[in-house]
Amino acid sequence: MTEAARGEVADEFGPVLVVEQIEIRGNTATSADVIRRALPIHPGDALRASDARFRESRFKLLALGYFRDVTLEMNKGSARDQVILVVTVEERGTVVLNNLWFGHTSLTPYWLGLDVGERNLLGLGFGVAGGFIYAANNDEVEGSREQWAAELRVGDRTVLGSKWGASSAFTLVHGSEPYRVSGGGEQPRPDELRAFPYRRLGGRAGLDYNASSLTRLGAQLRIEQIDAELPIAPTYVDEDGTPVAIDLHLDPGSSRLITAGFSFDRDTRPDPILPHAGGRLAFAAEIGTVLFGGDYQYATIYGRYEHYWPLFQEKHAIAVKVAGGVVIGDAPRFERIHIADVDRMLTPRALGLVLSTAAPLAILGTRDDKPLYGDLGGIVNVEYAIQLFRGRGIQRVYGGDIFIGAGLWGLAESRDLQTRDTSLWDALPLDLYIDAGLRVDTDVGVFELTFANALGRLR
Repeated sequence: MTEAARGEVADEFGPVLVVEQIEIRGNTATSADVIRRALPIHPGDALRASDARFRESRFKLLALGYFRDVTLEMNKGSARDQVILVVTVEERGTVVLNNLWFGHTSLTPYWLGLDVGERNLLGLGFGVAGGFIYAANNDEVEGSREQWAAELRVGDRTVLGSKWGASSAFTLVHGSEPYRVSGGGEQPRPDELRAFPYRRLGGRAGLDYNASSLTRLGAQLRIEQIDAELPIAPTYVDEDGTPVAIDLHLDPGSSRLITAGFSFDRDTRPDPILPHAGGRLAFAAEIGTVLFGGDYQYATIYGRYEHYWPLFQEKHAIAVKVAGGVVIGDAPRFERIHIADVDRMLTPRALGLVLSTAAPLAILGTRDDKPLYGDLGGIVNVEYAIQLFRGRGIQRVYGGDIFIGAGLWGLAESRDLQTRDTSLWDALPLDLYIDAGLRVDTDVGVFELTFANALGRLR
C-alpha cells in the first residue's frame, strides 16, 4: 500500500480493505459510467468500514437528482482484504415539472405557464429544461400590454467525469412593468397605476466545482440587452396633491447589463426534497460593471441558511430558515429585491414578469406604504413538519409532509430608513409571514398545496 493510501485511512477504524471493483445495481435509465464518475471511491482505493467516503458517496449520488435512494455495501472480493463495492440505486423519474404558473389578480386577468425539464437526458447526465409563460393585460392600466417570457437551460453537473460542471441559459422577456402614480391602501385601483413596456434578451454561462460531496462552488457570466420605453419624468402624487419624482431604476431606450457572479453552496440534508435533518448554507454575489460595455454599476449579495432538527425518530422536524440580501449601487429594476421575494403570501415573479401589485397583509401594524422594490430585504421563519408517509415510488409518489410555519419578513430602501421622520418601529417595512399546508414528492416534482401558495394566485 502506498504512503498516500496509508494516510487516507489513518484516522479511520476497522481493517484496511482494498476496493477490487465497483458494481452498480438498480439503474435502468442512468448509465453506470455516470454513477461511477460521481463516486469519490474508485477501484484500487484503500479504505476502512468507517471511511467517510461511504457517506459522501451516498450524498453525492442523491445530489444528482436522479435517484430516490442509494445504498452501499461491501462484498468479499477475489482475495483476502479485497472487497467488491456494491452501489444500489432506486431511480426516480427524471422528467420534472419545475413550475406550473396560473392564477388571477386585479393587474393580470389570468396567466398560464409551464417549466419542465429532463434532468438526465438519455441517461448521460445532461440536463435540459425550459419554460414559457403568457399573461393577459388589464386594459384599464394605462401603458400595459400582454406579457410573455421564455427560457431555455442546459447543463452537465460532472463534465467528462470531472469535479467540474457547466451550465448555460437563454432568456427572452416581453414585459409590461407596473408602477403606482397615486392613491394608497392595500390594493391600487387601475387608474392609480401606469405601466411601461420593456424587453429583455440575454444569456448566462457558468462553471461549477465540486469542492466536496457536500460543497459546490460556482462562477457565472451574464450578458443582457434591455429595451425600455420609459415615461418622461414619472411622478407619484401623494394624498395632499404634491408630486414626488419616481426612480424607475432603468436607463431609457437600449441599455446593456454585464455581470460576473460567484456562489457557494453546502448541503448536508440527507433528503433535500422533504428534509427532516441536516442543513444548507448558500451565498451568491453578483457584480455589474461598466468596464466591458455594461451600463449598470452595482453589486448584489444574497444568502440563505436553513437547519432541520429531527424529532420523534425523524417523523417530525423543526426548522429555522433565514434568507436575505442587499443591493449596492445602480442596479436595474429587475435586479432589485421584489416584495414577493420576501413575502411569500404575495404573487411571485414568474420568469421576471410582475403579475400583481397587491400590497402585503398588514398584520403587525407597521409602516403601511411598504415598497414594491427595495435594496435591503430578508425573511426569518420557523417551520414544523410532520411526516405523513414515505413510499418506494411504486405509485410514483415518494412521500408527503404537512407543515406550519411563521416568521418575519422585511423590505426597505436604505435611504428611507436613514431619512425617517417617525419612530423606528413605524418606519420599519416589516410584517408577519404565515404558511401551512401539504408538500408531496412525486415522480415529476414537488407539489405544494399551501395557504401562501393559494394567496399568491389570487391577490
